[in-house]
Amino acid sequence: MQLSKTNFLQYLTCAKSLWLLKHKPRLYPHQTVSNYEEKLAQEGYEVQKLVEGHLLQDEGANKYSFNKVYKTSQGLYAEADIIWQNDDGTVNIYEVKSSSSVSKAHLTDATFQTIVLERSGIIVKSIYIVHLNKEYVRSDILNVGEMMSFSTVTEQVRSIIDETAMEVDGAIRLLEQAEIDETSCSCLKLSKSHHCASFDYFNPGIPKPSIYNLPRIHKNKILLFSSERRFDLNDIDESEVSGNQLSVLQAAKTNSPVINESVLEKFYEQVKYPLYFLDYETFSSAIPLLDGVKPYAHIPFQFSLHIIPSEGSEELHHFEYLADGAELPIEMIKEMQNCIGSTGSLVSWHKSFENTRNKEMGILYPDKANFLNDISNRMIDLEDLFKGGYVDIAFGGSTSIKKVLPVIVPELSYDNMEVANGTDAMEAFTRMLEMPDGSDRKKLKKDMLEYCELDTLAMVRIFQKMNAYI
Repeated sequence: MQLSKTNFLQYLTCAKSLWLLKHKPRLYPHQTVSNYEEKLAQEGYEVQKLVEGHLLQDEGANKYSFNKVYKTSQGLYAEADIIWQNDDGTVNIYEVKSSSSVSKAHLTDATFQTIVLERSGIIVKSIYIVHLNKEYVRSDILNVGEMMSFSTVTEQVRSIIDETAMEVDGAIRLLEQAEIDETSCSCLKLSKSHHCASFDYFNPGIPKPSIYNLPRIHKNKILLFSSERRFDLNDIDESEVSGNQLSVLQAAKTNSPVINESVLEKFYEQVKYPLYFLDYETFSSAIPLLDGVKPYAHIPFQFSLHIIPSEGSEELHHFEYLADGAELPIEMIKEMQNCIGSTGSLVSWHKSFENTRNKEMGILYPDKANFLNDISNRMIDLEDLFKGGYVDIAFGGSTSIKKVLPVIVPELSYDNMEVANGTDAMEAFTRMLEMPDGSDRKKLKKDMLEYCELDTLAMVRIFQKMNAYI
């Protein structure tokens, strides 16, 4: 049975999940690849092609091989991004990554590739991770040599190759087994964000909600609760959780929201009218599209703004902006200046995102820095209400607006929207850049505007609903 690099990484995450995929593929919960994931994969492919083109300009370019496949009699399979043939018969491996640094996973990746080559009878001399240079700033002409960093990782790989080889052999032995214990998997000891795709298959008895819905739960607590088979929140004592988890636990046990009026009152005391509900959408790309931009820089391309002019007013004004192409956000800033006055509070959800973009735009345009800094100084974070002021187990331990909105304002919904979250918006904008004028492009822009408008309208309605509790 074949074991690829992707398979091996899955084995390290959850061995039983890999076994299920290989032995019972019909029962494995295959997940649909999102448009955003496809975007990331496409960017990785584009980065690799740029690196290949750059290397082919080198002297001795004929010594490079690209996407070369290696297999062993044990079933190991590797497709090396770039191979350099040394004069002494050895090879150098170059693994290309569309990230801006070398991670532990990248080292494991390169080590697996090395093991496969060497078990194929190839001697590997040097190993490199080729990744984006996070300090590179694009100028008129894209300079691939400056954009990419060639990091030597030979010593790091050699230091872990024996241990990794043992893990590889463990994966091979597992896949040779016709049957395994399917009553649970190792993900029981991990937080919810680290659960494998087949978690529910192996652990069907875990209640919902469970200990995995406690926010920021420490791994030691998960180990304790899981070892004692205490997954139900009703089996957890209030003395066993942290302060920020207590309200979630209480909400679960009473099956009703936990409301702290003093937190709500403190939040609304800082509110000053007129109120501006603001949301940005941004795009980022591995390969900078614009001059003066670094890899993966967040470039705002859209905003939505709802305005309540005065306390008690039933008026609600809406303004919006969507760039027509890839451009730096000067026109967007100018439009914001036309809409946002010098007094009143701005409201966002998870304000650090908007404020970071304001800081970055202020660096790009120093003459706009005062305006942008003033926006940040007047910004209040609506998400804060749900970190202690109003906690409902129906949020699933989250404070995301996507979890809060269906509970607090069920008449508004992101369901069935073509663009339904920030990553969708980024992917849609990337597609829009390549689309010719016409009905399809017009429809896509409409979908993007509707999504961003709903984000700020959702904040308005949540703000109003919570205000009724004080």
